[in-house]
Amino acid sequence: MKKTALSGSLNTWWKMSVGCVVAVAVIGCASASGEDTVRETALNRERMALPPDAVLDLPATFEGDLPCADCPGIFYHLDLFEDRMFFLRVTYLGRGTGAIRDEIGSWVLGSEDRRLALIGSGGTPTFFRVVDGNRLRKLDVEGHDIESELNYDLRKRDPFSPIEIRLTMRGMYRYMADAALFEECLSGKKFHVAMEGDNVALERAYLEARREPGEPLMVSLQGLIAERPAMEGDAMVLTVVPERFIGVYPGETCGARESISELEDTYWKLTRLGDSPVLVGEEQREPHLVLRSDDNRVSVFGGCNNISGSYTLDGSSIEFSPMASTMMACAESADTERAFLAALEDVRSWRLLGHHLDFFNHTGALVARFEARELE
Repeated sequence: MKKTALSGSLNTWWKMSVGCVVAVAVIGCASASGEDTVRETALNRERMALPPDAVLDLPATFEGDLPCADCPGIFYHLDLFEDRMFFLRVTYLGRGTGAIRDEIGSWVLGSEDRRLALIGSGGTPTFFRVVDGNRLRKLDVEGHDIESELNYDLRKRDPFSPIEIRLTMRGMYRYMADAALFEECLSGKKFHVAMEGDNVALERAYLEARREPGEPLMVSLQGLIAERPAMEGDAMVLTVVPERFIGVYPGETCGARESISELEDTYWKLTRLGDSPVLVGEEQREPHLVLRSDDNRVSVFGGCNNISGSYTLDGSSIEFSPMASTMMACAESADTERAFLAALEDVRSWRLLGHHLDFFNHTGALVARFEARELE
């Protein structure tokens, strides 16, 4: 079996980088004791934003044309905010209007090497090095310097000019007292929601799914993050404009932002089958699976029966053998269990994003989503 190199390498990076995140002068992780490192890491997480006298004066916009292997160039527009949120727009020049990708997420800056990591939806960080307060240099996928005479620099643009990004978003949504808040998962940023676009469908779906007023529920939507008038006063604030509501998924959460679960030897709670949320009653056990790295066996609880089998793993590809199951009859969970087993038969690939695991079929369609829980 091939190991899950992606999740392993990312966790190694997190241990090396996130624990050392600071703005200016903090003792490096290599020289600190374990107790000091834990204490320093906790402190650093409270002061992640760079102070005014640090290497970057935020908020700031950086732009630049970078090399492209099969197009005239790639234009980068990067907005860095003081609260560690970023907006990134990547435009592949010469490929028409469809060659634009927007992204949101969190940034982390290493104190010693000034390596800036953008953690978004791609599963792996995008790296830059802070050359000085006016220049960022693109690094390779592993965070190393690119040996080239070509330009890999983004330069600061004055004044700060944040873009209006348009993308698919996941976040915790709540509606109460005629106002809605959306906490975007990748950045951890809370936005007010504009009463525009598909807001009526979003609001209605939330009200039907919530169990109590103000309960936060996971929602997915396609939309715009743009400036709109604040609810009070004359200021303009960043606001989520829901252009297309996709779905509401009770039982899902954003999970911890700055850590990544391992594919194997993790308890994965089933939260979604295709586009349908998996709902579990108060007295019911939740469907889940565990991939055992020591013998390539998978242990599944489908909602009624204990199920087992084996799996083969090769990079981002995964397939499950025919499963053996106990034969209990449970009317309430029978449909979910059958759909769960059918989804596992169709699985051909996987993707990890933080504490969430997605399984896809041969066409690339999502067949199941899971959320990590503590494995006892």
